[in-house]
Amino acid sequence: MREDMQVWRSTIKNVLELLNELDPYGLTPGQPDGAPQDEYDLEAKPIAQRLINDGVITNAQVDAIWLKWFDEPLNEVIGREATERFVDNLNSLPTPTTPSGDIS
Repeated sequence: MREDMQVWRSTIKNVLELLNELDPYGLTPGQPDGAPQDEYDLEAKPIAQRLINDGVITNAQVDAIWLKWFDEPLNEVIGREATERFVDNLNSLPTPTTPSGDIS
């Protein structure tokens, strides 16, 4: 159980770092005049869950997550090419593995 939680925290941290770097809405998370560091945390969690469960995430899955939270797919916010690069970066993160699989 402890290893599962470490994988979960590490994966969310990595995904959140990529989301903050991408910063699709120009909120500058973690900066003095910006949004809180965890501004994209609600979006990071389902992305991390997909990476843990499946080992990869697709553009369509990221768009579906974004659609849920913002009523628009990510590719409409930042463009298809930028979304593809972001998904490539997500899929390049260290492969998260847990002994029991699903962490919800």
